[in-house]
Amino acid sequence: MTAKRVTRGDVARAAGTSEAVVSYVVNNGPRPVAEETRMRVLAAIKTTGYRPNTIAKALASGSSGVLGLVVPDISNPFFAALARAIEDEVFATGRVLLLGNSAESGQREARLIDSFIGRRVDGLLYVGVGHHAHVEAALDEGTPVVVLDRYDPSLGVASVVVDNFEGAVIATEHLIGHGHRRIATVAGPSALFTAVERIGGWRKALKAAGLPNGDDLLVQAPFTRAGGYAAGTTLFAADVPDAVLVASEQQAIGLLAAAAERGIRVPEDVALISFDGTDESRFSTPPLTTVTQPFHEIARHAVALARPMDAGEIKHLTCEMQLVRRRSCGCPYPKNENHQAPTELANTEDAWQSPPKEEPSMNRTVRVAGAVVAAAAMSLTAGCTAGGGSGSGSTGTQTITFVTPHQGVYDDVIKTFESDHPDIKVDLQVIPFTEIAAQTQARLGSKDTSIDLIAVDPPRLPSMVQKGFLTDVSSDAKTMKEDLTAGGVKSVTWNDKQWAYPLWTSDNFLFYNKDLLAAAGVTAPGADNASRWTWEQTLDAAKKAQGAGAQYGFAFEQVDAYYALQPVLMSMGAGTGLSGSGNLTPAVDTADWKKFGDWYKALYSDGLSPKGIQSAQMPDLFKSGKVAFYVAGPARITDLQKSALADKWGMAPLPYEEGGKVVTPTDSWAVGVSAYSQHKEAAQEFARYLSLDSDAAVGTSTKFNLPPVNQKAYPKYIHYIDGVAPEETTQYGNVLTTDSDEHAARRPSSIGYADFETVVNKAFADIRSGGDVGSILSDAQSALERQLAQYK
Repeated sequence: MTAKRVTRGDVARAAGTSEAVVSYVVNNGPRPVAEETRMRVLAAIKTTGYRPNTIAKALASGSSGVLGLVVPDISNPFFAALARAIEDEVFATGRVLLLGNSAESGQREARLIDSFIGRRVDGLLYVGVGHHAHVEAALDEGTPVVVLDRYDPSLGVASVVVDNFEGAVIATEHLIGHGHRRIATVAGPSALFTAVERIGGWRKALKAAGLPNGDDLLVQAPFTRAGGYAAGTTLFAADVPDAVLVASEQQAIGLLAAAAERGIRVPEDVALISFDGTDESRFSTPPLTTVTQPFHEIARHAVALARPMDAGEIKHLTCEMQLVRRRSCGCPYPKNENHQAPTELANTEDAWQSPPKEEPSMNRTVRVAGAVVAAAAMSLTAGCTAGGGSGSGSTGTQTITFVTPHQGVYDDVIKTFESDHPDIKVDLQVIPFTEIAAQTQARLGSKDTSIDLIAVDPPRLPSMVQKGFLTDVSSDAKTMKEDLTAGGVKSVTWNDKQWAYPLWTSDNFLFYNKDLLAAAGVTAPGADNASRWTWEQTLDAAKKAQGAGAQYGFAFEQVDAYYALQPVLMSMGAGTGLSGSGNLTPAVDTADWKKFGDWYKALYSDGLSPKGIQSAQMPDLFKSGKVAFYVAGPARITDLQKSALADKWGMAPLPYEEGGKVVTPTDSWAVGVSAYSQHKEAAQEFARYLSLDSDAAVGTSTKFNLPPVNQKAYPKYIHYIDGVAPEETTQYGNVLTTDSDEHAARRPSSIGYADFETVVNKAFADIRSGGDVGSILSDAQSALERQLAQYK
């Protein structure tokens, strides 16, 4: 027989008072109760065995005392350890944790989140599947969300993560320190933030050491033992690498099994380091060297952040990882201690406490993206870092003026910078792209002191240096070479000095309209490097699409621009157009340049490309569905996905001339400090921030959609682009890397580049308009010979 539920009325009768008074005692308000009456009610509650209705209490108070946690796979020891640490922390605060296992299913994840919201959880802690789309449901309901592990910067919610990039750098450097030279990595799925960060750190460390880091040493697999086993089977099928950095312990255990089956000894034949730091790492054979995550640190901060937050509080925390050395990497380790040392960092006996000089520790500065540190949030920062910056050290507020053609790209990072540097204000002056070079030349030529920072197009940098416009910033050369790509640093180097801070690099791709190709029966080009089309294939397909109804078959976005046309010229066998000492000898009337000129003229004379439409109008022409194939940069990706053409476009690598070599464009804008600035120190501080701070680099790159040269920001940018258009950009990161490493051709550096570009761009425009190719190029050659002679 079921016992009758004790009600509030039963308590009121036993205490000799009203139900309202019982409610005031149970809920500690809203009205005061006399102490004698309160004691009677509490005694009656104990006597009757009354249990308050927690759901009703939650409705009344607005707080359920419950947090929800969603993890992708609770059977994975990493997520089990994380969940246990979070449950301990929640329990210590007097609340309850609801745990949901999404089983790596987006559909199941959505149902769990919906269920948690229905139960009015006070906050959602979340390790998501894919791109975290279901978080929006919680945010719409006003439920605080804290993202763990698989961070997505586009979410804009609180997060607690570890520095995966730096962890991979340190682990790889440790393997290099053992003398290994062929170091592979087993990574997770590329859609996950943790995977792309760890790949990026692995590549950076190997590149810095001049060691191979190609895709032949990279295997991606699920974060499971089976995934690790399959990856090991692939890696060990040919030449066994010297060492392997493995993205998770579960993968590492699978890899150990694959090695054992083949008689490959760890660490004698292949050294091994993994990520995570659960107990499993200590009980494997051999015990695993791991980049260990501070589970209880993560839990403490995550639970503290799971609440409504003010605008000024810290929302993103990055916790340090620590390398724990055991025998799998080849480090000597006392046999008797393998299974004794706990893995929690605060008490770890086998942690790498005092590394040799050549083996750096993990204690490097980690910054916070978009964070303003409020006094109420300062208690969160112990153990995890939420960096900030310091001002320029001057008294009073300095206003620095930044001249740039990039509208809307810097707004958010300026706000963050000004919050961290209250003594510096940034005044942004946006000048149209077509006018920036002329205005910069005119104002700096008159020694205008009102400009502090200048957007610098790298090929024009030598000329700006020669005219005395830029400040030497070689004092940051060492940091640039450590944190930025070699190509990025080279783009701002002239006469062995650095004259600006590079921000982005670039590339061009072949975008296409799926519907127009389908109507023409044209199979779309492949997305990977191996499937790259020739120009012959591209224009043949473009003609078919035009014949099937497309208004235009093909178009360049940057009409008549040397940047866009140089790769075609060089793929056809032509030179850059400048050669000799200082690149001051023109060569634009050669047979190969004329061959290109005939090709370019035919695009417009045949009507395949739109003759009278300029660059500024080209994006809308493609988005409106009037062009089948379109050559443009990655800056178009977000724009396309937000347009009426969303999900109806694709992208492929830039084509090449049949029988010629693949050539792609590279380099992009940098920021330089004016030689005439009266606030050079403050200006350099902001320029340094834009380029060298990885969070700032992510901020501008995801606004402008160009790849950052900041190596730590690069994987986050790739992950962001993957989230914008997952289907269309599956090979984007791989093609970008291949193009940058193998096919990129830099525009010629010359103090006469501005003159050169002006002359050849006009020549291209005249050719497009139907002029005689030979005469136009001959005139351009003569004009360049006269103009460049002044610099010799």
